[in-house]
Amino acid sequence: MRRVSYRTIQQHGYVVDFYENTLAVLNKDKNRLDEMLSFRAVENPDKVRFFLLDEEGEIEESATFQQMHDWACRIAGLVDRFMPERSRVVLCFENGTASVAGFFGCLYANMEPVSGVYPAMLGSADRLFEIVEDCGAVAVLGTRETLMGFRRQADGRAAGLKWIPIEGAEQAKPLHRRHAAALDDIAYVQYTSGSTGHPRGVKITHRNVGANLQQLMLRGNLWAGESGLIWLPLSHDLGLVSVLYCIGAGGALWLMRPEHFIAKPERWVQAIDRYRLSFSAGPNFAYELLAHRVPDTALEGLDLSCWAWSFIGAEMIEQDTVERLFQRYMPLGLKKSVLRPGYGMAETTLMIASGEGDGKEVVSFEIVSRYALAEGRVAPPQTAYDKRAVANCGRVIEGHAILVVDPESETCLPEGQVGELWLSGPSVTPGYVNCEVENRERFIIGDDGRRWFRSRDLGFMQQGCLLVSGRLDNGVLIDGQRYDPADLAQAVRQACPLFHSRGVAVFRYEGLLCVMGELSLTHIRQTEGHKDVLAAMARAMRRVCPVKHIRCVLVRQGGIWRTPSGKVRLSATCAAYAEGRVPIVQEQRFGPEFLERIEVLAWGERPL
Repeated sequence: MRRVSYRTIQQHGYVVDFYENTLAVLNKDKNRLDEMLSFRAVENPDKVRFFLLDEEGEIEESATFQQMHDWACRIAGLVDRFMPERSRVVLCFENGTASVAGFFGCLYANMEPVSGVYPAMLGSADRLFEIVEDCGAVAVLGTRETLMGFRRQADGRAAGLKWIPIEGAEQAKPLHRRHAAALDDIAYVQYTSGSTGHPRGVKITHRNVGANLQQLMLRGNLWAGESGLIWLPLSHDLGLVSVLYCIGAGGALWLMRPEHFIAKPERWVQAIDRYRLSFSAGPNFAYELLAHRVPDTALEGLDLSCWAWSFIGAEMIEQDTVERLFQRYMPLGLKKSVLRPGYGMAETTLMIASGEGDGKEVVSFEIVSRYALAEGRVAPPQTAYDKRAVANCGRVIEGHAILVVDPESETCLPEGQVGELWLSGPSVTPGYVNCEVENRERFIIGDDGRRWFRSRDLGFMQQGCLLVSGRLDNGVLIDGQRYDPADLAQAVRQACPLFHSRGVAVFRYEGLLCVMGELSLTHIRQTEGHKDVLAAMARAMRRVCPVKHIRCVLVRQGGIWRTPSGKVRLSATCAAYAEGRVPIVQEQRFGPEFLERIEVLAWGERPL
């Protein structure tokens, strides 16, 4: 990575690093997360830096750094009335200026804000009460309307919980307990999505945030004064850290509600063009929506040459999505260097590997054998159906390390072999909330004396770059080999285009491989039978793995269980299917008499 020089000085009572590209950020070893906003309030108080867009792309809310700081101080004074310092407060806000002020208000009062609930998401009430019970939160902070909605659904849960409407801050006495927290104190708790099990509360310290944001800025090649658009829910780690990234760099933050983006994905690019914004972020499915679900008429006259970079990660990056995105948007000024791949999770604050940020790199893929990956090795594909494109997630960020380890023997593996990813560095969490057993299992001290986090992700290194191939906990065993269900689901979607992004789930039920696909209500109404679709699903699976028995299931939209961020919850989907809580449209079991007629080529000398 190219080196960027900087000098450290005192400014307005803060220790500040000035970079050669005019970027001024707080020194990560001298400042806490709460000081990020208070510094900007004295450094650039009067310029409007926070915006919320409505459904039409018009500005619905706005605030300066000073206004946001003053609001946060009043919220700090409000929450201080109800609880002692270091208490946990669950945040319940939709995207907007209040969500930012509420987060920093808790920090100013030296509380521990808990992120993970987005009120507009399906199942948010159950998730709220699960999080409250899990982390021992004593209060919930949100708008009066939102809190009233949750209280009506409490049904006796969380007795004694304090409900604090943010509107009460209008009359509160301002408070800012600067320097109250140490760098290794918990800054906030971020709950995971729960895609592979029960959601966990990840402890994020002030040191974790400072270290990760510094690397994000350097890898993003961020310059002072840039503007970013975030539509992801701020309850999600990618949404929240993107906001902190923007404030930390002193740029303008433009917010959009996730439901507005999902309803009309073109709103994302239309806002970037209209307000000349330079950076954004999103998981693969968001770019897939841009690539496939935006009508041509919505793109007329757009100029996306201002879009300098956009993070892509949080789930498997698909080659078809990237290629289709550029095919549609390069004529509108989108550059191939815009997409910056990365790898990380809440346990690493956000990112631990990414592209170099030199403005020249593009997303690249390695074409490898799907069957070899299932055996734990990397090799060229043997047939067309054996091809799998795995995204290059870049190099580990400075000051951090990634090992590829055999999950059973716990020995390090060389390049070209697939293993569990062990992660280490100052961005890595000290552990989960109230999970002592799991903390002992997942966080270990290596022979080198370094502390490592066992990610349960699978991947391999190639020429110093990381490529992620799946999840250890999600893998499905077929003929003794471990296949990635996300990859198998993608193969089905490619064979059956009627399934939308995240519209297929692959799991095992009673020892049988199950493939579940969601049908839209329109398709169900217009089609009497679905035998052809079921057969196509079975054929797609047989062509990419040596399956001998399979159950194909079609369900109505919403039948596949998802996390608040939209990821497929395989274990929850399987449990719902087992308990008869899935809206089945049609299903069929296929055996050897059907599957063995499908033309596939042998892998080496092993017949399928």
